[in-house]
Amino acid sequence: MAGGVAVDLASKTLLWSYLAGPPDAGGRTVDFLPGFLRLVASRNPGIVFGMNPADWFSLGAGAGQVLTAVLTVLTAGLILYVFADSPRSRGWTHVWCALILAGALGNLYDRLVYGYVRDVFQFTLTVGGKAVWPFVFNAADVFLVFGVAMLALAILRSPRPDAAAEAHAEAPARERG
Repeated sequence: MAGGVAVDLASKTLLWSYLAGPPDAGGRTVDFLPGFLRLVASRNPGIVFGMNPADWFSLGAGAGQVLTAVLTVLTAGLILYVFADSPRSRGWTHVWCALILAGALGNLYDRLVYGYVRDVFQFTLTVGGKAVWPFVFNAADVFLVFGVAMLALAILRSPRPDAAAEAHAEAPARERG
C-alpha cells in the first residue's frame, strides 16, 4: 500500500512540475497519443468522475472538502475492515484492498494539502469525430478503479458462507448413503 501511495504522489509531483501546472495557470499539455491520451495538469475538487458532494448538498467549498475527506476516511475504514476480516488464504483480496487504500490515501493527501486532487492524465473517448468523454485522472484513480473492480469480482466469485456450510453438512450424509 505504501508503495502505491508513493507512486501516486511522486507521479503527480513530477508531472505537475513537468507540465508547469494547469493550462489555465500557464501550464502546458503534452499529447501522448493524439486525440486519445495526453498529459495535462488539472485540479479536481470532487471525487470520482469529478462529482462534488458540495454541489449535491449546496455546501460551500470548505464544507465540501470536509465532507469529501470524511467520506474518504469512512471508505478507507470499510476497506481496512474487509482486509482485516478476510482470511490470510485470500491473498489477492489483500492486494485489492491495498490498491484501494493506496488510491484513497493518495487522493486524500492531495485534498488535505492542496484542497483538490491533482490529476495528470486525460483520456478522451471519441465517437464519430466528437469527443464524448474526456476523463482526467491520476495513478491513485487507477489503483482505486482496478482495486474496486477486482475486489468486487473476488467477492462475487467467492462461495457464499451458507452454501459452503450446506455443502460441508451434506458431505457426511452422502458418504453414509
